[in-house]
Order: sequence, then C-alpha cells, then structure tokens
Amino acid sequence: MWTSTNFDTYPKQFDFTSSERGKPTFTALKIEGKDFINMVEQLDGEIGDEQIFQTIICDHCGIHHCASGNWVALRQQNGYVFFIPAFEAIADEPNSGEYDPPYSLQQKGALWLPLSEFDNFKKIVPELAKLKSINTLTKSELIWLYKWDTPHKMFGDFPNFQPVRKNHVLVASELDNETIFNIIEQKLAELENINEFTIQALAVGDSIISLYLDDINTTEWKALYKTDNQYGLLLGGTFKIETKS
Repeated sequence: MWTSTNFDTYPKQFDFTSSERGKPTFTALKIEGKDFINMVEQLDGEIGDEQIFQTIICDHCGIHHCASGNWVALRQQNGYVFFIPAFEAIADEPNSGEYDPPYSLQQKGALWLPLSEFDNFKKIVPELAKLKSINTLTKSELIWLYKWDTPHKMFGDFPNFQPVRKNHVLVASELDNETIFNIIEQKLAELENINEFTIQALAVGDSIISLYLDDINTTEWKALYKTDNQYGLLLGGTFKIETKS
C-alpha cells in the first residue's frame, strides 16, 4: 500500500493512424514520475455506478477494453480514498486478465489518498470531480484487500486465495509464528462475521507486529498491530482494521 502527492501532468501524443483516428494529444497523469492515467480526457463518461475504470488505455486506438488490464476500483472509507483492484470484475472473469490492476498496484499495493489530497487529484482528473460520492469500501473488498496487499502473495492469487503461506515465514518481531498465524486467522474470521468495521491510521502508542519472509533480502510483512495488548489486522502495513459486533 502506498500514497503520494507527487502528481504531474504533461501532453502526450498518440498515433491512432492504424484506426484512422490521426495523432491526437491527451493529458497524461504521472505519479512518482510514471504514467498512472495515460489519457485523462478519455475517462469522460466512462466511470459508472461501480466506479471502476481503466487507467492505461490502448495506445494504438484509445478505446477502452481494447487492451486488457490496468483497471482500478475507486473506494472510500473513514476519510481516505483508495484505488484498489476491481475485485468484483476480476472474480467475474478470473482467467481472462481483462480487469487486472495496473503494474504500480501490483508492485506497491493499493494507492491511498486522504480526502484533502483527493480533492487536488480531482482537479487534475475532472471526470472524478463529477462523482457525487465515492463508493464505500465493502467488507468483502476489505478482506480481499488485506489478503492481496501482502508481499510475496502470502495468501496466493485473488480470487483463489489459499491459507497463509506459513512455510514462507522465518520469524516474527513479537510472539511466535504459530501464535501470529492464529491471530490472523481469528481476526479474519471475526471480520467476516461482524456488522461494522472501520479503518484508522496508526496512533501514538500503537506498535506493529511484523513477519519476516524467507527471501533473498528478508522481506518484512507488517501483518498486525497492537494497542493496549490487543491485536488487530494491519491493512497494507498502514491502516488498523477495527471491528464492531
């Protein structure tokens, strides 16, 4: 999971002569120096009720769905806006790759912005400013996002998630491995059965419980947090998941 305020736009020319559409120029949006949306103007009218859209459109014709992949879902929760995989669409066509998320999300996890930064983002992407509200992150999406936004796909690939890969963990920063696994499984089960949830930024006094994965560079997975000796799931190593019965 990642965030950034490093937004930049530039005019980008495309060659659509193969589809007899000339060589138009569109506004491209870069985040951290890499294209996140390659044709801002082509989003016009393309964000429906499900609020999923293709960020990188075919650069040979500028038509949505011509090239596969690069789809995100726009969601909000408790003062934050998230660009996450279009989980429902992927589940409907699990083997096609049609709705796979952009490379930046696959590499770094979901992109999140506080609402104040999202307001700035909307000024760059006018189609987003037309939305009266942002769809709320559902419980199912939260569970999928927790499992998906882990280093080394610790639960396997969506939508065919598997039990956490215990044999890929070397050591935990606190407690023993098996205790950590039990807490993760228990908290995921609780999340599946609760009525309400929220996500919160880590607070002063909260601590992070990390698992160190068997890798060349020993990758850290920030899986849990602890507050007053109570443990909870840590989404993308960034947000506390809190539940209410």
